[in-house]
Amino acid sequence: MKVGRISMALVALLLSIAAAPVFSQQADLLVINKIKTNGNLPGSIALVNLASGRIIKTIPVGNEPHEAAVSNDGKYALITNTGSYKEPSNTLSLIDVVAQEELERIDLGPLWNPHGVIYSHGLFYFTAEGARAIGAYDPEKRKLVWLNGTGQDQTHMLAATKDGKFLVSVNRGAGTVSVFERKGTDPLSAGAWKETFVKVGRAPEGIALSPDETKAFIGCDGEVAIVDLNSKIKADSIATGKLRAARLKFTLDGKYALGTDGRQGMLFFIDAATQQVTNTLKLGAGTEAIFIEPDGKHVLVGVTNEDNVAEVDIEKKEVVRRLTGFKGPDGMGWIGE
Repeated sequence: MKVGRISMALVALLLSIAAAPVFSQQADLLVINKIKTNGNLPGSIALVNLASGRIIKTIPVGNEPHEAAVSNDGKYALITNTGSYKEPSNTLSLIDVVAQEELERIDLGPLWNPHGVIYSHGLFYFTAEGARAIGAYDPEKRKLVWLNGTGQDQTHMLAATKDGKFLVSVNRGAGTVSVFERKGTDPLSAGAWKETFVKVGRAPEGIALSPDETKAFIGCDGEVAIVDLNSKIKADSIATGKLRAARLKFTLDGKYALGTDGRQGMLFFIDAATQQVTNTLKLGAGTEAIFIEPDGKHVLVGVTNEDNVAEVDIEKKEVVRRLTGFKGPDGMGWIGE
């Protein structure tokens, strides 16, 4: 009887050990597999457990996906299937995060090259780069609910203030940003938004709002332009030399603005207080997408052309890990708690 009890206890212990990793290996990070830049190939998203770096599941999406956004409640993710610029795509992929499946492939008709995407107040806003437009998609109603032309070439990336009062698009081909200010309370009503063009510099691309959300920082050739949202002017700029920020993100403590230059394979650090580039870190070819981890101490950077995601310690300014198993990693989003 004593031996039997020991055996049963041993079996129970082994079963609990075996079951533990299953729980700990839940996906909490979404990473886009673009496959190949300007390849216009069918892409996918990888659902990843950040702690282990393990890819839990891969979900097919549309051709050459670029960017991702996740709803605040963690229920949905929206993927922009951009396609190439020679063979533009025109679809979005709505993802059920809990069920880990594509709910719908949304045909946008003539809204070519959907690219930048954000979530704000129940809606996914996205750019249609090949159509000079911004649209809004309601994931609950499963429909396109708003469309606004920018009148500017290559409307590329997008940002919004938390209160929903301002939308800001980067118009890469025009060298401008569009500052949309909402008039009234309903963002979908006719004439709800007033657009102001602000000339910022050559080839603008990356965008990040300042921690107090009064300014937009825009990555251009040789500078980061600073646009005041209330006065709607280019108020200042930060010299970046030969660097151009294709993507920009502020650290959670507001100490640094982080930029990536895919041409040089570089992550660079801008001290927010001094507005100077203080450090650069070579990561690899096609360095672009930036995701600040929830701990605020680390940043993930997609090294697209080398099929890995570099994890960087922000204070030490060094690579601490490479996440692998991706194919052309690009936009990322948090799907954990």
